[in-house]
Amino acid sequence: MKPLLKTLSLVAALTACATTRPSTPSPFDSVVSAAERRCLCRVGIAARHLESGRFYEHNAEAEFEPASVIKIAVLTEAMAAVREGRVDLSERWGLSEDNKADGSGILLMMDAGLSPTWNDLATLMIGPSDNTAANAWIERLGIDRINSRMESLGFPHIRLFARIPDAARKDETPSPWKGFRLGSLTPHEVSEWMTRVARGELLDADSSRRIFDYLDKDPSRLRIARRFPPGMLWAGKTGTMAGVRNDSGILRTKKGRFVLAIFTDGSKAEGFGPDHPAVLAMADLAKTIVDEWTKDLPDIVEKPE
Repeated sequence: MKPLLKTLSLVAALTACATTRPSTPSPFDSVVSAAERRCLCRVGIAARHLESGRFYEHNAEAEFEPASVIKIAVLTEAMAAVREGRVDLSERWGLSEDNKADGSGILLMMDAGLSPTWNDLATLMIGPSDNTAANAWIERLGIDRINSRMESLGFPHIRLFARIPDAARKDETPSPWKGFRLGSLTPHEVSEWMTRVARGELLDADSSRRIFDYLDKDPSRLRIARRFPPGMLWAGKTGTMAGVRNDSGILRTKKGRFVLAIFTDGSKAEGFGPDHPAVLAMADLAKTIVDEWTKDLPDIVEKPE
């Protein structure tokens, strides 16, 4: 081989090694397989330790039904609108019987005439995962604008498809939930979104802080954070639909910050509520990864914000 061609071949080989993710099996692969057998479902996971750069992924580039995790896309565009002066969070919105959404939330149980602020609606959409609040934001911002924002930020696979069905339609035949898809996402992009929020790099530092505060106000600790002690602080967003159990967020510990995004779909396992096999599987999987990584991680000097 001529010297120049030999040099170019060597450079190409080194570049490929530097840009290709490791393909060697991980000790976590068997744990994920056990989790899939336990919940009779497909599992997607993207886990990162921000300070060390460690990561683990399984089905991370595959698309999953997000359920309420898609509300992070709505929140992103909402905070962009605040930054651009299109939305004043102190303004008020009016609750009526016609604009109540079916499914989860507090506003569904409230009397018409209530007038929460747009800040209240953002809080309710993320922590209690209020569907009526989410629909209010979706109608104000627009699905196309929300999706365009996510694509412009480098998240083309985090997409919102539709509003959540209205409560007034819940008794229709066929059900408006039959075959319904709220959106799509990949575990990898959700973990990247969470990483940028944690680092203050989503939109800008102030918007990232606002978004983190919403994630941190009332996160469920029944899924990924289930096996961790209260001293390990959790900020995140869950999602639930038929056959779907999802969770994602930022775990803050003395060993640093862990971004964890675990999604499950197609579950055939029996169970309901916080003890559904998919929920227990994701809790055990998250604990296994964090415990294994923390064995040789040093304590951080300052507690993460």
